[in-house]
Amino acid sequence: MTKRTALFISNKKSGKADNELNGAVEILKDSGINLIEQESEDPSHVNDLIRQYRDKVDTVILAGGDGTMSSAAGALSECGLALGILPMGTANDLARTLKIPESIEDAAAIIANGRLHAIDLGKVNDHWFINAAHIGLGVKVNRTLTSDLKSRWGRFSYARSLIDAFKSMRPYRADIVCDGEGFSVRSIHITVANGRFYGGGMALSNEASVDDHKLRIFSLEPQSFWSLLSHGVVILGGELKGREGVWLRSGEVARIHTSRTLSICADGEFISRTPAYFELHPNSLQVYVSDDYFTQEEAGNAEN
Repeated sequence: MTKRTALFISNKKSGKADNELNGAVEILKDSGINLIEQESEDPSHVNDLIRQYRDKVDTVILAGGDGTMSSAAGALSECGLALGILPMGTANDLARTLKIPESIEDAAAIIANGRLHAIDLGKVNDHWFINAAHIGLGVKVNRTLTSDLKSRWGRFSYARSLIDAFKSMRPYRADIVCDGEGFSVRSIHITVANGRFYGGGMALSNEASVDDHKLRIFSLEPQSFWSLLSHGVVILGGELKGREGVWLRSGEVARIHTSRTLSICADGEFISRTPAYFELHPNSLQVYVSDDYFTQEEAGNAEN
């Protein structure tokens, strides 16, 4: 078996203790992976490192949160390098989607096991994302999601931020063209999702996956806060389809034009403004996944 060489990039500001990270490094080295270790807190520097080492490694192991994974997705795809995930963020939605455990050492064992799976990537106005992009309320939630709030509330900080963001949210009109079909909606929030989970475990659909070659578009009509909360409970269960005040579509490309210019955030990072052009890029990134996930994918393919 050819020995793997991996670029190991850690962002120690993401949250886990050094001893957990050191334990993960030992597991990776003991499995025979040759590690080139670097530290970076700057997404652009992470991408520079990936491109710098593209001809020297076959894998990039990132210790960080969803923002770190998302910001590196384009460079990884461009360079044809596999991604190993050590989840060190607040939400870790990509890890949740891929059934990668929160334990850094257990996640390292998955990388050591060497099972790869191709996932899709999304792109909005030439910016890559993995989990989901938001327009409207979701952007305001991210703006109120301070580091202090994250440290005090953990993954529940998203729900706490929602309360503050809702108070100042104004409705807007959105014209949406999805796979050539046009719609007009009045909205307070739009999500375009590639993966199953976002925002600390919320899901638009139990059928969604990060490898089903579809983007799912979700819009919420203006409504009371209590109605929004009821939707929130359902979102956690992934059963939004058919609910009043909810608009859902799926497709490979979408254009969204809003009645006023609005910010777009994706995987926790502010990346662009409307109008927005979304496109799906299937099978664009190879990621190390658990045996359980791989087995489930094979079973699902066998049934179809």
